[in-house]
Amino acid sequence: MKINNQTFNLNEELIVSIDQQDNDGLINIPKNINLDINIVNYFGKIVINSISINHLQDEISLSKTGLEQSLSNLDIKLLDRFLFKQLSDKATFNYSPFDSFLEYDFTIFEKSRRISDIDWSMFASLYIFACNVIPESIKVELTLAKKLRISEESFKRFLKKIPETIFRKTGHLESRGGNLTFDAEEMIKKNLTDEQSKLFEDSPFLKFHSGSDLA
Repeated sequence: MKINNQTFNLNEELIVSIDQQDNDGLINIPKNINLDINIVNYFGKIVINSISINHLQDEISLSKTGLEQSLSNLDIKLLDRFLFKQLSDKATFNYSPFDSFLEYDFTIFEKSRRISDIDWSMFASLYIFACNVIPESIKVELTLAKKLRISEESFKRFLKKIPETIFRKTGHLESRGGNLTFDAEEMIKKNLTDEQSKLFEDSPFLKFHSGSDLA
């Protein structure tokens, strides 16, 4: 995989080039096919703007095989997960969507201390954020459990305990979705700096998740 830049900040674009050498079980790129993918960091979510499919010269026969035959073996259904995995690799790019989340100390959940309403509000906002920016094929609960340094079961228990005055879950527990209440929004804004408050207002991923693609 080749990337045209070494940073991926808010609203920044990258051109990612992948080919057969990048096949890892998530995607399948046939021989002589190269994909150039334009992606943008949209408030922590990796958004695919465009995909360019390039057919390369066969080095052995020095002739082009039919593009149609190659495309029939092209499988990029999990391309969003592949990009998320590759960019998040600490040994390479070390991208984290949570860099675009609000600054907050969540160690209270790790230490199992008494949780205040503002803690619950930020926890709910973090969950909503993850629902929006983590690819659908990746478990949100497990991802957040790792971030908070707790077990997945502990995370699910916390999710069930969020007061209804702060967070309204949509669907069953295993499904993504939910909304912050107005009271929770106001509580969060009162505890933020001006810069963080602006991010809270500007980001479309911190207050609700309905399953729709807001990008």
